[in-house]
Amino acid sequence: MNHLQISTDPTLLGADLLPESLTTSPSVSTFLPEEDASTCLLLPETPSPPLDFSHPLTPSMGGTATDNHTSVAGDDDQAAETSSSSGSSGIGMVGTVGAGAGNLFSHNTYQHLRKKSDVAKVADEAMHHAASLGIAVTKDMPGFVHWNWPLIRKCTFFGFLGLIVAMVGIVVAMIATLPKSCNPPAAWYKGSVFYEIFPASFQDTNDDGLGDIRGLIGRVEYFKTLGIGAVRLNSIFPSKHYPDHFQEVTSLMDVDSVLGNVEDIQKLAAMLHERNISLVLDLPIYPFLDRLSPPTIDVDHLPNRTDGDVATSEFLRLSRSARAATGETNPISDVLRFWLTRTGVDGFYVKGLEHFADDPLLVENVKEWKYLLGPDRVLMVGQRLVEQLPDRTVHDVLAQIDLVDVFLDVSNGTDGIAKIVQDSIHGRLLRGALEHPWVHWSLGSVSDRRLSSGLSPNATLAATLMELTLPGTVSIFYGDEIALEEAHDPKDEHGDTKHLHHLAGMVWDSAQNQFTSRGTLPWLPRSASASLHHLDYVIEAIALRKRSPSIYLNAVVKEDKVLPNADIKSNQNDILIVQRWYPRRNSFAAIANLGQKRISLDLTAMFYSGEIIAGSAALKHERVYFDRFEISPLETIIVKLHK
Repeated sequence: MNHLQISTDPTLLGADLLPESLTTSPSVSTFLPEEDASTCLLLPETPSPPLDFSHPLTPSMGGTATDNHTSVAGDDDQAAETSSSSGSSGIGMVGTVGAGAGNLFSHNTYQHLRKKSDVAKVADEAMHHAASLGIAVTKDMPGFVHWNWPLIRKCTFFGFLGLIVAMVGIVVAMIATLPKSCNPPAAWYKGSVFYEIFPASFQDTNDDGLGDIRGLIGRVEYFKTLGIGAVRLNSIFPSKHYPDHFQEVTSLMDVDSVLGNVEDIQKLAAMLHERNISLVLDLPIYPFLDRLSPPTIDVDHLPNRTDGDVATSEFLRLSRSARAATGETNPISDVLRFWLTRTGVDGFYVKGLEHFADDPLLVENVKEWKYLLGPDRVLMVGQRLVEQLPDRTVHDVLAQIDLVDVFLDVSNGTDGIAKIVQDSIHGRLLRGALEHPWVHWSLGSVSDRRLSSGLSPNATLAATLMELTLPGTVSIFYGDEIALEEAHDPKDEHGDTKHLHHLAGMVWDSAQNQFTSRGTLPWLPRSASASLHHLDYVIEAIALRKRSPSIYLNAVVKEDKVLPNADIKSNQNDILIVQRWYPRRNSFAAIANLGQKRISLDLTAMFYSGEIIAGSAALKHERVYFDRFEISPLETIIVKLHK
């Protein structure tokens, strides 16, 4: 008996008394007979793994780990023999085989995951070992498995991100380059604003007291600031005593020496063209001519008119050959050809043509002049010609005319203005071809007194703003944008040039750069006042006109029909109301008070509400209702109507 009170009698513990299978600890062999029988034998000549490994966490199974290879081999042989003798009827495995199985299936044995690097290392070692044993090793993995996938993923991600950014950039660029508006197109002279200048009164550069062409060149930025489409020069030709008698022209193919020379005109045209501004010359043919000459070519067989200078070049060739063959000349055609080829001007206002309304050669001459100018240059005549043309020729003449100058006399009140506008819209001017002619409105000129004469300077601003809302092309006489008044001569020191006092020198906002640096002028009184703060209102109205087809277009063309897009809603009690519209565009109403009293109006029968956009700085961009619309004297308010 030991200290645990267990018998130590060898007879009870003898090996011959128990079956051999029971001498093996159950913890060593736990395989069932079928499982034990199905255990594969080790490959021949394959060294057995060492059995003396003991994990620190594995419970001790007894024995020592210092057995040498011989004892291990012996144990293996014994275990193999025991296993084979017991067959499938045993309940356990003998020897170290049982111990190995116990390591695999024992609950006290811990399995550990390995790092990828360790797994790859073991796999490479196994393949190398298998190759050393003569076993064929084949790698069935595809080649793409060994690609640098982290780099590929990064490149793909950044490539996709770059594609998205590029697509967004393209969309943003397309949106940014879209036109801000989609207005109906029109030729440069249709609906634009012309600026008429008497050159001797605009800017002096040589201190002789008279303006010159170089002074105009120095003011091209002012023209751009105004937003005008063309500069129209009055009276640049030589005369007997310029500018006192500028009407008595001696030549139509030269510039008066007081103003400069032809090269100055050429430079002025180039400077204006760089700023998208055209240059138009007044051409006073009467009394320079007393009759019209026959055309230089057969106008009934002219080449087809085309865009650009092709038609002009062809005309020049044909006209030169015709003159060489017949020896005939046409003075006006020669003048047009001279200025076109020497200076590149953009059109002409042929003045005095009404004196030839009954001339049998009028139609042929007008056709030749227009063909010489081409479609991109303007041919302009006065309203008096249209009024005096016989019915048999009015259609043929108007078909060749681009602009008809209509003088808007505001001295006759709102009734007179309304009659002129209505006659121009519904009268003979629209009887010509579909695209001809357009009305060219004028409030002042070299032959008429200033608007501010005898009235407040606000009258000039009110009339100018009202004019800028009329259908067609608008002309502003120099100085009217600042309500320039006539030269003041209380002592009658320049009584001999009184007919030129309305052509006072231009007033500028800089005291250091006025019209001239001379103390006195040789032909006019020096003093002339102006309202420089009016300039902002005029610039604003011109900009509104340029971007609003409801205002700058003179009619609605629908199914080959020309329909008016302007109407005089009221012209009573010194109030003039002009409404403008165009399909799918904003409608506008210009309300002018040309009287001397502030008036409150109820216009709900015409309009409901709107937004003031020009004409009144205090109420600008404010919503107004027409049940009680108030307007100050000598004021024009432009309202964008709400639908």
